[in-house]
Amino acid sequence: MDEQSHILRTALFVDFDNIYLGLKKLDEAAAERFATDPARWVAWMEQGMPRAKGENGEPLQQRKLLVRRCYLNPRDFYRYRPNFIRSAFNVIDCPSLTAQGKNSADIYMVMDIVDTLAHETHFDEFIILSGDADFTPVLLRLRSHDRRTVILAAGPASEAYKAACNLVIQEDVFIEYALGMTGEGEEGGLLHGPTAPDEVLDAMAAKLYAEASANGEILATDLPKLYLNFPEFRRDSNWLGFYSLRALTADLTRRHPALHITEGDPWRVTVRLPARAGKGKKAEAVAETSETKTVENESLRRRIMHLVKKMLKSADEPLLMSKVAHEIINKLGPQIVESRWAGAGTFKELLLGEDDPDLALATIGSTVYIYDPARHKPPTGAVKEAAEEVLPPGLEELIQRVHQATGTPDLTPQQYAVLFRAIVEDLKEQNYNLTRTSKSVRDRCIEQGESISRADVSFVLKGIIYKGHRFSKRDTPRGLAKIFRDSVLTRCEDVELDLSDEDKKLVDYWITGGLSNGRKRKK
Repeated sequence: MDEQSHILRTALFVDFDNIYLGLKKLDEAAAERFATDPARWVAWMEQGMPRAKGENGEPLQQRKLLVRRCYLNPRDFYRYRPNFIRSAFNVIDCPSLTAQGKNSADIYMVMDIVDTLAHETHFDEFIILSGDADFTPVLLRLRSHDRRTVILAAGPASEAYKAACNLVIQEDVFIEYALGMTGEGEEGGLLHGPTAPDEVLDAMAAKLYAEASANGEILATDLPKLYLNFPEFRRDSNWLGFYSLRALTADLTRRHPALHITEGDPWRVTVRLPARAGKGKKAEAVAETSETKTVENESLRRRIMHLVKKMLKSADEPLLMSKVAHEIINKLGPQIVESRWAGAGTFKELLLGEDDPDLALATIGSTVYIYDPARHKPPTGAVKEAAEEVLPPGLEELIQRVHQATGTPDLTPQQYAVLFRAIVEDLKEQNYNLTRTSKSVRDRCIEQGESISRADVSFVLKGIIYKGHRFSKRDTPRGLAKIFRDSVLTRCEDVELDLSDEDKKLVDYWITGGLSNGRKRKK
């Protein structure tokens, strides 16, 4: 590795036919961009494979693609050859050797990879774009030589193949970030304008801030319950004319400067903290004009902390921070929200700014507790909000076996039912696109109270596609569920997970059983 710049020396090997055809099943436009604009995704790789801005604080590992080789069938894909040559690839023609179209690309690639391993330039990393499990032995060889390995498999890849490398680039990540295909209408849009007046939307934005500032954030799954406090929302069936929870919330955050949406699974509304005082004449002027406000905030802070200590003193166990915050707002009035928690921005930030040995915070999942270390035991588990879904005997154990062996999302039958209904509802409104559909379906599930990650949604969509299905407006939840069930059973066979006839019946119930009760949750 380059000691001065810490840039990886990388060799890239592309099985063009494998990746192009795999992407084409998922998204024809993505396959075309991969083939016609390799410079775009090469630059993405060299920049460290960046994803969404602010997704995490990890530094990007930049690389130099010193070796770039592309192996393609010139008879079928000759028109794409110049694109790779212009992007500094060494293109190796691999014509068909059989009537079935089989070529020798994998053999050429293996020989070139082994030769590159012995090259006088020490390559830190090998990137292989192929879903062919035949490359598993060469990945293991590279690992034994302490070389970093990365793969992109545009199609179902064996678990052993994925386990043999250091990093698997997911197809949807590659499509969205490397190819720059984000889908259309991510935030949704207004068809006829909002159905609520500005004063109602402004009041909802204020309520949203009050709720989010109590905890620092509010999960998307908790938003419908918050919005139900407004009669206009309860009477409306299309999210006040915004047609999705995400679009309505995006408008509300634009109405309050302290709020913004943070991506995640689920996404959430978070509070921007007040800017700290800087230096220079401008900062001095601001300090002079805000001196009175500072005194007021300090007085208000003391009153808040007095109430907190009083509640803790009378409590026999740790208190939910959100409930304490609401109690304080009820007792001290709107000045709490108007002052942005005495200038701290959120209740949590105010508490963290206190150097008090009799007060501590504990976070479990997304729930924050306040407790007195001298009187209370630190909380060890989150409060149960609802009874868990009752599963048939043996199903929970089977779900974990299948999940560990194949990566199939370990959702409950009811969650799968919500997911398949959301897919069908989305297809009725918009044509399928992996990037857009996975985001939209995730948000539709959130609207129904189920926090199903976008990664899980993408897994299900790809599983259905890999069985040869093409999404359309004629799809039904049960029809998609059966296709995905067959996909799961095929994956089990591929990884040699032996399932009995009784196990297969349980898999059928797991994937399709939630649709049997005919329930459909609404906001």
